[in-house]
Order: sequence, then structure tokens, then C-alpha cells
Amino acid sequence: MKLIAIKEECYALSGASTTAELKQKYPTLCRDRDFRQRKTWEYVLKNLRAHGDWIGIRVSDVESLAETERSSVKSKLGTLTFHPERVEMDKAAENDD
Repeated sequence: MKLIAIKEECYALSGASTTAELKQKYPTLCRDRDFRQRKTWEYVLKNLRAHGDWIGIRVSDVESLAETERSSVKSKLGTLTFHPERVEMDKAAENDD
């Protein structure tokens, strides 16, 4: 496969249009890589094919999404209110025997 085709497929899988954007989107994958070499592009392409659906997700993004979902769910429990007449009803129910 030609190097240009490898680059184009990397860009297509990642959704990036430049190498700088690819590095920004996948910082862990691109850390300490020399993109002037063919083996680097082959490595990136192999990982994008194998793990492309989750490799660009940051843990902080997942945690913030979970926190917004957790905070958006309203509690189904209502407030507890005290009614003084209930005490007398309970006492009356105890003496029903």
C-alpha cells in the first residue's frame, strides 16, 4: 500500500484532516511518534482499524457525561411531611383488637 493511501485512510478513520489535528485528537496514540516515517503511519493505521471506536475517547469526557446524566435524573422520592393526626390514627389502630 502506498504511503499516501495509508495517510488518507488514517485521516478517514480518525476524522482528522491534518497531522496536527490527528495528534490533537489522539494524543496517546501519537505521543513520541515521528510522522516522517512509514512505520509510524502503519502503526497508527493498524491501531485505528483495531481500536478506532474507543481510542480517541478521554476518561474525563466519559466521567463528565456520566455526571450530567446522573444529575439530570430527578429523584422519585417526595418530601417527607409529618401529619399530627396520623399519630392518633396509629394509636387507634393498635387498640382495634
